Amino acid sequence: MVNFIIWLIAGAVIGALATLILRRRRSIRLLNIIVGSVGAFVAGYLLSPVFHINTTSFSLPGLLVSLGGAIVLLVVVNFFVREHTVTNTVIEGQWNQVRNKIHARWGKITEKDADQINGNHDRFIDLLEERYGIAKGEAEDQLQRYLRAVITKVSRSSFLHHRAQDVNPAQGHNK
Repeated sequence: MVNFIIWLIAGAVIGALATLILRRRRSIRLLNIIVGSVGAFVAGYLLSPVFHINTTSFSLPGLLVSLGGAIVLLVVVNFFVREHTVTNTVIEGQWNQVRNKIHARWGKITEKDADQINGNHDRFIDLLEERYGIAKGEAEDQLQRYLRAVITKVSRSSFLHHRAQDVNPAQGHNK
């Protein structure tokens, strides 16, 4: 019985650490804690008899099996339920396209603010919090939704432009 509790706690800790390591938003932390706990519990419960691990008292092998289960399930779940966030690298790489459109979405962000942001995700969040008086989580959610939409449009139009050049090289650069 002691191992069951330890498995759940170890899985929760691994889930929380995974959130920090992967730099995920706080809303994903609870999911990772739950998934980590489930993975640890299932692995501990299913694999303890296979490896002849005593489940009535604490054991290091039992802890290691549960940690392994938590990590495996977290990797699988995070692969299939990807949090589609726009990273700093993407923002910095496409800052000019994003910058040209932010004033239409957030009128309180000035040109000086845009210069200060200069593609930096954290500065952008801080300015949204400051200018609009919203919580960090809400600012992050708004920014992510907006950036996904803007960058998807930019990527799609860039793809279509390059595809048109492939079909008709006379319109663009010759290959």
